[in-house]
Amino acid sequence: MRRRWRLESERVAEAEHLCEEIGVSPLLARLLCNRGQAEPAAAQAFLDARLSQHLRSPMLFRDMGAACERLAAALRDGECIGVHGDYDVDGISGSALLYRFFRELGRPPVLHIPHRLKEGYGLKEHGVRSLAGQGARVMITVDCGGVNHAEIELAKQLGMDVIVCDHHQVSDTPLPAHAVLNPIEKGAGFPFAGLCGAGLAFYLAAGLRMTLRESGAERLPELKRMLDLVALGTIADVVPVVEENRVLVKHGLREIENSSNPGMVALKSVCGVSRVSSGSIGFRLAPRLNAGGRLDDARRSVDLLVTEDRAEAERLAVVLDEENQARQRIERQAVDEAVAEVEARGDVEGRRGIVLASADWHPGVVGIVASRIVDRFHRPAVMIALDETTGSGRGSARSIAGVNLYAALSECEELMIGFGGHPMAAGMTIAADRVDELAARLEEVLARVTPDEALVAERRVDLELALDQVDEQTLADIDRLEPFGPANPQPTFLARSVPVHSRKVVGSSHLKLLLGAGKRTLPAIGFGMADAEVAAGDTVDVLYRPTLSEWGGRTSLEVELRDLRRS
Repeated sequence: MRRRWRLESERVAEAEHLCEEIGVSPLLARLLCNRGQAEPAAAQAFLDARLSQHLRSPMLFRDMGAACERLAAALRDGECIGVHGDYDVDGISGSALLYRFFRELGRPPVLHIPHRLKEGYGLKEHGVRSLAGQGARVMITVDCGGVNHAEIELAKQLGMDVIVCDHHQVSDTPLPAHAVLNPIEKGAGFPFAGLCGAGLAFYLAAGLRMTLRESGAERLPELKRMLDLVALGTIADVVPVVEENRVLVKHGLREIENSSNPGMVALKSVCGVSRVSSGSIGFRLAPRLNAGGRLDDARRSVDLLVTEDRAEAERLAVVLDEENQARQRIERQAVDEAVAEVEARGDVEGRRGIVLASADWHPGVVGIVASRIVDRFHRPAVMIALDETTGSGRGSARSIAGVNLYAALSECEELMIGFGGHPMAAGMTIAADRVDELAARLEEVLARVTPDEALVAERRVDLELALDQVDEQTLADIDRLEPFGPANPQPTFLARSVPVHSRKVVGSSHLKLLLGAGKRTLPAIGFGMADAEVAAGDTVDVLYRPTLSEWGGRTSLEVELRDLRRS
């Protein structure tokens, strides 16, 4: 796949000003400028990310007062509170946060986490009736509910007031809810639109805590200890790690690192995680929490995060780890089949999108498969798992930068039984006999709205940095930018004319090189890059990220390859 390397422009004057004003190194100043943090005050706040200074008040939400007053009344009057979450990590962690919060108030809520295969995504009639049947008089949605007029109206008819915490879509008409906390809604009142479901659950808990404290309540829950759950949801949901999210995740990582919560301890143990980072959450902790909902019942992931029983936590963590291994096997097979089909067609370069369907694919992994296809071919992808018994399929779609896939699918809406999502991802249900029609129609739409340059994968590069210039200070500067994520990517550097001393393949698909770095050599690992055309004796330009490798109790410097080409 062709890739364009885009080197960030040098902002010399701004970087020098940062060095003078806040005392950072020239390298860190450049990296801050590249992330839009060129003003000294903003850059200092970005680096500090203090809970006491850099979180806005929850009461800025237009409906926060109404939500908190209703919940305070429910607590006072002994009413049952219900929480309706979602089956991904964001919905799981946000639901777990509210459960722990209300439990510490002596009033654990009743929960409903939908089953991916039996109920599908979002707020549905079954979940509403389930909570009402358990006696709930207030229903809080976490990571869902933003457009569910009928289901919220049903909840009202069943005697429940509804508080919606969602960040996906905005209804064209006001929801019949008691309160709506949606940061992307016009007039929501909160100035940062990037909060995820777990972040909204945190803000609801914070607002309620303020309300209860003002009414004279004592011994209120300590919200700082619940930031572990906010960090899980925020990183897993791939929302911008800036402003509130950066503060919440930075302190949440520390909570995970030092957590005594039985579920978190057990989860870290099965993952083999000792040093917690945004990467270890995204690639190790979150996939195991997601595995329960992908293949079976996501409620077990919530149970893991809220249990106070160490033995039960260890049992659940092992179960989720085993399911994650099963998920990986199912996913690998589906990815291999999808890649083979795309390559067999032989027309990917001339196409704007990829739509594939199979009765052999598990609906719980098609979203991951779509992401892998996008990574490999850099085209918007729709992967559909067909059910031969119903004659329909459940699909997941993923997009590329510059292509609003939700808008494109909206032009094909009459071909689907139902769909929803946002510009970069969507899900749908479709009759099996309409898949080919969807593929043709979507291709027509994408051909009209997709610029040619969007179809060339781009590698963003922070700056040129020769390998022999990488040292402990470099790593310390990079570490100050953690946590990484959208809007704050892990720094990537360019080194030119680098000699290759040795080459080998490790595992099934990883490239291992020994690179010259002045008077020393540095090991380099390129995950999934075994097919790269490079040999010992070559001279290459490399895009890389410096990292610390731990092995046998020893720590050493190595580089993670992002891309390479002959010099």
